[in-house]
Amino acid sequence: MPLNRAALIRISTIDKCLQNHYRRWTITDLIDACTDALAEYEGRSTPVSRRTFQNDLALMRSDRLGYNAPIVVRDNKYYEYEDPDFSITHLPLNDEGLDALNSALDILRQLQGFPQLASSIDTISKLNEQISRHTGASAPAMDMENVPGYRGAHFIGTLYDAVRKQQTIVIEYQSFKARHPEALVVYPYLLKEYRNRWFLICEKSSNQTPQVNIFALDRILSVAIDKQHPFKKCVAFDPEHFFDDTVGVTKGIHDKARRVVIKIDRQQAPYVESKPFHKSQKVEQRFRDGSIQLSLKVVINNELERLILGYGGHAEVIAPPEFRTRIAKSVSIAANRYKSTEGV
Repeated sequence: MPLNRAALIRISTIDKCLQNHYRRWTITDLIDACTDALAEYEGRSTPVSRRTFQNDLALMRSDRLGYNAPIVVRDNKYYEYEDPDFSITHLPLNDEGLDALNSALDILRQLQGFPQLASSIDTISKLNEQISRHTGASAPAMDMENVPGYRGAHFIGTLYDAVRKQQTIVIEYQSFKARHPEALVVYPYLLKEYRNRWFLICEKSSNQTPQVNIFALDRILSVAIDKQHPFKKCVAFDPEHFFDDTVGVTKGIHDKARRVVIKIDRQQAPYVESKPFHKSQKVEQRFRDGSIQLSLKVVINNELERLILGYGGHAEVIAPPEFRTRIAKSVSIAANRYKSTEGV
């Protein structure tokens, strides 16, 4: 039986509630706890349905995952474990349960940088230890790309809370070009990850006109909540759709998408079709030699340029003319570097 992240969070929450013997738990209490957990860990605002809760309860009571949880109802109202020492983290699991939990744990391990998940991560770690002891191996089946020791990762939890709670913050920031850091009062709007690098999308309080500022977390030296300046929303920034027409994170609040036409040779065409440059990508023409011509509707920025240059001579920008010239200049500079034999 597949066990997704949301189900694991709900089951873990129910287990923690029923281990708390200082409170009596009604079905409404348990559903509310599951709803709150999903809202905190996944940003879901939809209440957990009674049917979903009953399915989770049935799964815990059954042997499908090896739980056989002795959940009973007292006075036709209060849920509890018949064995007060019972917990799903204390159990050996059957093979089906191990497979389901391993799949979910492989995903959840990637989120351990978030302090908000600390309590669930503790439960997850215990479950993982049970799996390791049961199987005699702890090698993961999934290896998601990450950057060990990434500077700024410890700010993610604080910034996440500030974005969610709409709190003004003060960051100490030093760009690669700056000789000294500067303290900035900002209104945080969104945390965005691009190619294993995290960015804070915000607006500086000192801006004279509305605009979006983008700061890399690995250049932030400190973060503090600012209680003196009230939070200000940017009506022109929609966190859900602002980057829909963008590759990466570089985009000004007034930047508009352009039609970009690119020709890809036969060798790389299958790869570009299977992994598009952008979701707006459309194949406009197929040539007899196997090459293709495609179009994108995107903001022209540094990330798009680097993405295209990554295909070397396999990609040719056709339009717009100024972007073609920009790419050609970068290619020319690179070619000139290889004409010299000094580096050999």
